Amino acid sequence: MNEEKKGGKKSISLFTRKPKEEQTRTISLNNGLPKAVAFVDYEHWYISLKKNFGIQPNIKGWFEELNTKVNLVEVTFFADFSHKSLADQISRIRPYSNRIIDTRNTTGVKKDFTDFIILDNIYQKALSSEDIETFIIFSGDGHFSSVVSFLKNFCKKEVGIYGIEDSFSRQLQQTASWCITLPTEEDVHGSYYRLIFEVLKKASENNSKDIPTQEKTVKAVCALSKTATNQKVTEALNNLIDKGYISTRTVVSYSDKKKTKKVTGLFTDWEKVEKSGFLAQ
Repeated sequence: MNEEKKGGKKSISLFTRKPKEEQTRTISLNNGLPKAVAFVDYEHWYISLKKNFGIQPNIKGWFEELNTKVNLVEVTFFADFSHKSLADQISRIRPYSNRIIDTRNTTGVKKDFTDFIILDNIYQKALSSEDIETFIIFSGDGHFSSVVSFLKNFCKKEVGIYGIEDSFSRQLQQTASWCITLPTEEDVHGSYYRLIFEVLKKASENNSKDIPTQEKTVKAVCALSKTATNQKVTEALNNLIDKGYISTRTVVSYSDKKKTKKVTGLFTDWEKVEKSGFLAQ
């Protein structure tokens, strides 16, 4: 921000560009990663995932992946939390950030202010925090293309965009310095992991002599999820077997009273599952 004298008065210019030598992008001392802030349109994240994939945001996984790219110093989540499903999400966000802005419209008029409030926060941060090197925006809305251009071309910032597959503006992707489309394959499988463990846990608690098999487990998971398919659940189950969370072995089943028969049963390493964090996601 520069001050210039005009006719004996001072005028303040918010958009005076720094001298060229000051525009050089500096590297933060934290492992050489650029200092960054993030703005998350949680409505886009939550609703798009639920609609397109039937799963919830993997907040923990997103933070872990993002922290390999930047030195994250501030993350703000935005949503109209007056919706019951989103209100329940606050407790999932809280362990990762206390900056949660409720964008509900208190005037009673049905109008979405979320985008406007996010944009206002981004512009304020851009004009008040020159030390921030990278801006992260989580939204698939093409309306954010203008602010991305402003951050890149005027402020000389790197801008990374996260969005959800099938709800991600192509224009926004092309405007950004880089972009990442979610969910990852692991995110999709993760929702099935929890359902698989739910089915296997119930079987173990029932002390049933009817040994859980791959076929029975896949069928039970598909009955619990509208988006589940035999192929997707089978892939997720095979991943868990490959990683050692579930093992298979041939055992004698007594489900048929007239005769015994051998089946390939599923056996879960619950101690390893608890340590994995799958059940907490």
